[in-house]
Amino acid sequence: MLFEYKNHKIFAFSDTHGMHHKLEIPENIDILICAGDGIQGFSEKEFPYFLRWYASIPAKLRLFVAVNHEIFFDLYPQRAKSFIPPEITLLENQEMDFDEIRFCSVVARPYLKNEIQISENVDFLITHAPVKGILDDGIGCPNLRTLVTESAPKYHISGHIHQQGLQQWQSEKTTFCNVSYFNHLQNSYTQYLK
Repeated sequence: MLFEYKNHKIFAFSDTHGMHHKLEIPENIDILICAGDGIQGFSEKEFPYFLRWYASIPAKLRLFVAVNHEIFFDLYPQRAKSFIPPEITLLENQEMDFDEIRFCSVVARPYLKNEIQISENVDFLITHAPVKGILDDGIGCPNLRTLVTESAPKYHISGHIHQQGLQQWQSEKTTFCNVSYFNHLQNSYTQYLK
């Protein structure tokens, strides 16, 4: 999903599940955001292939948020973090600024277990799970809903719910974006086979 924000072209995606080579990324992107589930299974063996592909895409900044298919970040975090090449920034329960844009990630694999707080000046909040009640097919996270309501980021980037992929919903203060490409990539592959 493409965003033009503060003179930057930003492309966000999630849920490629091993089909990342089919993803059509626009040219001249400044910032890439992967909101997780780049691999098909739950094995760390697939992960380096995804990371090599991701690191090769031209961009000034490449953010990655590890989520439920990257469960090895919970099981053995130090080993998992060692896979991340220097061309990719792992954003995990932290905030960072890049060219006057504030990014924040909250680990919710797939749900946020406890309520937390973030800054009120976040431009892009990146999670994987959606908030309860918005682009969530009824299974979103209530703690994330509270977090987004209280902090009011400009954008909430999520995925996880494939059926709601590539959709947006606008509230008074936040644009909610499900950047899941799974159905889109799977459908394009199915069309190719016909």
